[in-house]
Amino acid sequence: MPSFTRHLIFFGIGAGLAALVLFVYTEYRRPEQGKTRSTAKAPTTQQRQQPSSQSPIPGHLRRDGLRLRPSGRSDSSGVLSPGRFERPEVKRAYQIARKIPATLNKLYCWCKCENRGIHRSNLACFEDQMAASCAVCRGTAKIAYDMKQKGVTDPAKIQAAVDKKWGPKWARNQQQDQPG
Repeated sequence: MPSFTRHLIFFGIGAGLAALVLFVYTEYRRPEQGKTRSTAKAPTTQQRQQPSSQSPIPGHLRRDGLRLRPSGRSDSSGVLSPGRFERPEVKRAYQIARKIPATLNKLYCWCKCENRGIHRSNLACFEDQMAASCAVCRGTAKIAYDMKQKGVTDPAKIQAAVDKKWGPKWARNQQQDQPG
């Protein structure tokens, strides 16, 4: 085989591999969606038809100032018993989850547990042992509780405080750009 032909073949293979790597990288790295492509479920027809202001993508800031649409339970019936845990900070966080479940059900948790497809909100982090080993889950609940104790009831304001503490830079920028 002539040398020129071999070079063309190798160049073609190299260019193809580079294009494949670039495609995989861009498809799997979408921070604005809050999910990785490999574990994200395809949106339902109903979700695709929803306006962008009510985006079904967890982590995306909506017009109402929240990052998710509350779903599932909003009561504490699924929250694990605080007595199961020995560490005081963990026990306290589970106690908080039992006190303000409806608020936690409206908050996006930056620990990215939704990537595994099992959590819908910060409340869900307390329905299993996720929060026992995650400072982000516990910290989100603590921020919410402290703000509620100070009379803040607007979940969008609580989400903004959570974003400021735990969110990545792009999320904090979204909050700054939010009107009002």
